[in-house]
Amino acid sequence: MVDTLSCILVDDDPISLEILESLVEKTDFLQLVGVYNNALEAAQVLHDQSVDLLILDIEMPGMTGLQLIETLETNPQIILVSARSEYALEAFAYDVTDFLLKPIESYTRFLKAALKARRNHQRNATPPVSGSDTLFIKVDSMLVNFDLKEIRWIEAYGDYVKIHTESKSYTVHATLKTVEDSLPPQEFVRIHRSFLVRIDQIKNIDSNNLQVGQEVLPISNSYRPALFERIRTL
Repeated sequence: MVDTLSCILVDDDPISLEILESLVEKTDFLQLVGVYNNALEAAQVLHDQSVDLLILDIEMPGMTGLQLIETLETNPQIILVSARSEYALEAFAYDVTDFLLKPIESYTRFLKAALKARRNHQRNATPPVSGSDTLFIKVDSMLVNFDLKEIRWIEAYGDYVKIHTESKSYTVHATLKTVEDSLPPQEFVRIHRSFLVRIDQIKNIDSNNLQVGQEVLPISNSYRPALFERIRTL
């Protein structure tokens, strides 16, 4: 079990940054490894350094927090913060762990978000059973045994994901990152912050999209290199 999470803070507001630092220092399972007042500098660091938790302001000059997420090749647990509540819905479309509204006056609320990040990280750190062609997923109150070969693509859907097979779609309470970490990486690839596809179900690919069955799905710039590393081309 993972006990300590490495943590980076990114916020251009010095008062907010000071508050976040004090909250992290009060949380014994968080280890602060970097503090940055702009997303551009943080993006350069995250390109070379992995981190378990990123606590990130949304509105910053030069590069916003959401744009920073787009640059990440692999996503850590992410807690977004903002003074504007209208960002909450958009934030969760980025598959983040939690959203905190500034000013963050309650340590209890911060701790709840940090504990959620730790639980997610611990779950993701547990490797899936190798050699299995099936995966049990909780749908409503029942565990459904999915044949992985039947899955075509999976999409983020707010606090849920939709798992699409040839015959039916299932809505599951989970994050796309959690599902991704439970699937064999040689069979599935992330193509967008909202889409994960089974590689052998891809019919064709152009510069910005690919086709799975009759569905056309977008490919984002940040995930395109990983996609082309995983497919065989002539």
